[in-house]
Amino acid sequence: MLAIKDLTGSDLDVILRHLVRREIERGTLLFEKGQKATSTFFVETGSLKIVIRKAKDGLDDVMLGVVKPGGFCGETALLGDESFYEDTVVALEPSVVLELTKEGLQKIMSASMTAGTKLLLGISRNIREAIAMPQAQESARIIAFIAPKDGRGRTTVATHLARHLATSGKRVIYLDGDLQLGDACVHFGMSNQPHLARLIQNEPRLVFENIRKYFLNAQGVQLLSSPPQPQEAEFVTRSTLNQVIQECVRNCDYLILDVPSHIDDISIMMWDLADLMVFVTEGNLSAMSRLKRLLSTLQRLNYPAEKFLCVCNKFSADQGEYLDHYRKLMPYRWLTVANGQRALGEAQLRGASVWEIDAGCEAAKDMRAFCEEILGKPQAKEKGGIFSRIKSMFAS
Repeated sequence: MLAIKDLTGSDLDVILRHLVRREIERGTLLFEKGQKATSTFFVETGSLKIVIRKAKDGLDDVMLGVVKPGGFCGETALLGDESFYEDTVVALEPSVVLELTKEGLQKIMSASMTAGTKLLLGISRNIREAIAMPQAQESARIIAFIAPKDGRGRTTVATHLARHLATSGKRVIYLDGDLQLGDACVHFGMSNQPHLARLIQNEPRLVFENIRKYFLNAQGVQLLSSPPQPQEAEFVTRSTLNQVIQECVRNCDYLILDVPSHIDDISIMMWDLADLMVFVTEGNLSAMSRLKRLLSTLQRLNYPAEKFLCVCNKFSADQGEYLDHYRKLMPYRWLTVANGQRALGEAQLRGASVWEIDAGCEAAKDMRAFCEEILGKPQAKEKGGIFSRIKSMFAS
């Protein structure tokens, strides 16, 4: 069914008679930016992605949108005599599209002026809505939280920062990127409905007006939760997640990314997009071993030193030797958060911050100091080009 309002059954019959049905494979290029526009494409099954193509191999594509069944693209072909495509469109998966040429539109107009007019008005309305969407002038600061292993306190520290920024008057979006086993919603004392995978499944256009419908308001923080079932993570691809992130950063002051502990193309994308990478670890031999192996990957990516901030969590005085070794291993800024197991455990049970439970404990003081460190740092903007440099690492 075409996503055009007010079409009757007879209108559809006329239109469908003049559409050419094409089956295309994943990765098929339908058209590219600057090419003379000759056809508009309606998606029957599957999906297409609208991208900025920076390299011919497509590995550095920046996704602008997804066209799902009922949707269409390439509409400029019908709206001018000498028009050119303004975007590049590629099949995101095996798809069936219905192609409408200018000649086909003329035949529709001849058969039914009413059907043809409704079709053009529907396409025109889609363009007007896209132009009318508000555009933010500045993008958010992206802070990615990383741990060499789950259970080191990555989400605890990240959710405390999000709360602190929100209470400081900042617009904060928290994206739980641990797609299989994320539990940020628990730290905020909320359920994980709705969630990121449902957004990807349900919304034909991943624009902010649609994305915001899936936020949970978590104490002033707009939380985009990970799915409740691990298998639902398969609905979220690197491309769709990248688009969600790009829409969010134009509509907030801070975007917090909770990055999974394993390394794959999605986690590396989040590393690359981040203005600041916060590493959360503990003072013990196992954590040090894992961090050292993670560092071997990071060193190949040539990130600037200013991009890193390190936190030794659950810290106690007898772990000073480990902290010294960490500073040699990663010669960046290091902060500590004291071991406040009782207060932090109660805070998680209540979905609250540790300073709400016991503002005088060392863990609460350290957590606040960490948050103030972040809030006081200027925004950095050194990004880009990582995938083209590391694609060989994940060729297998």
